Amino acid sequence: MTEALAHGTRNFKVSEFACKCGRFDCQHYGIRQELIDALQKLRDLIGEAIFVNSGYRCPFWNKHEGGSKNSMHVKGLAADIWCEELTPEELKKFAEEIPEFANGGIGIYDWGIHVDVRGRRARWDYRTKKR
Repeated sequence: MTEALAHGTRNFKVSEFACKCGRFDCQHYGIRQELIDALQKLRDLIGEAIFVNSGYRCPFWNKHEGGSKNSMHVKGLAADIWCEELTPEELKKFAEEIPEFANGGIGIYDWGIHVDVRGRRARWDYRTKKR
């Protein structure tokens, strides 16, 4: 399968997902369009702005950030997101309604959620302040 370059959507620019390492040898824009499209569906569903903390990570930056060796961020399939108007728990519930995320990864944190389009279900809860 040939990967097409990501082109963004109505509410998301590809640049929002760029690797933050600042290294010359990083490809910076390894994010996949299917992730951006799924995030657009989530944005349309909730009707509120979604902010991207982290999208694509090169292996160097992923290690720096403490990401797992098989991180979906390195594959361009993941984003860490948050919404001013929703708690992480509420945002997670909405993400479950998007088929790509329902059949992918969703992790909940104190700051927001991780979503990915890995193609198989995975869930985790790393909040320190669980209700």
